[in-house]
Amino acid sequence: MNVLTRGGASTERLTGRHGYVEVCGLAPGAALPAGAADTESAVVVLAGTLSGLDRGASLFLAVGEPSDLVAGPEGARLLLVRARGGGRSPTVGSRSDDVDHVSSAVLTAGGGFTDMRVRWLVSGADPGSTRLVVATSTFAPDGHHELHRHSNAEEFFMVLDGGGEHLTETDAVRLGPGDVVLVEAGEWHGYRTDSGVTTTTVYGYLGAASLDEAGYEVRS
Repeated sequence: MNVLTRGGASTERLTGRHGYVEVCGLAPGAALPAGAADTESAVVVLAGTLSGLDRGASLFLAVGEPSDLVAGPEGARLLLVRARGGGRSPTVGSRSDDVDHVSSAVLTAGGGFTDMRVRWLVSGADPGSTRLVVATSTFAPDGHHELHRHSNAEEFFMVLDGGGEHLTETDAVRLGPGDVVLVEAGEWHGYRTDSGVTTTTVYGYLGAASLDEAGYEVRS
């Protein structure tokens, strides 16, 4: 597990086998950096604006799709997720509640969580990613996700509001707003929000286009 903290870590980017996640700032009018030719990207606006996209908005860029996104007059702070793309061409479509329903059904069938609500933003079903997933989760006070793993993909996890403990097999790591972790494929991990605190996060997978494809196993 690698951790990037809001307090200033030695690295500005967390890199895994299938791609990387980065929290980056753009000055007013600055353009979003282009990704490599074989990568697909997702952007989540954390603060400021990006080509009219406000805080909380997300955008998917397929392999080879150019980006002309620029920061607004107050600049922008972004979560940038990039993964090496697959061979098929994405089909871009509008959001569908069916995407949330199917993905949540896989999670519910696996169990292992309490008082956690998920909203899927980017997946293979919508808008057509091949190697990455982005979602948000909200933990009610005292909510938690038990130790689990994904055998086929790395997972990134960033706290937006609230706070709690990122769980490993042997330890617990404090996370607050702005902290990010990148978990290797097959590594047991979980999360426990602080008592009386509602926690919102953005998270996802590198190397898979769906929760089912990433694999989901709760530790017994």
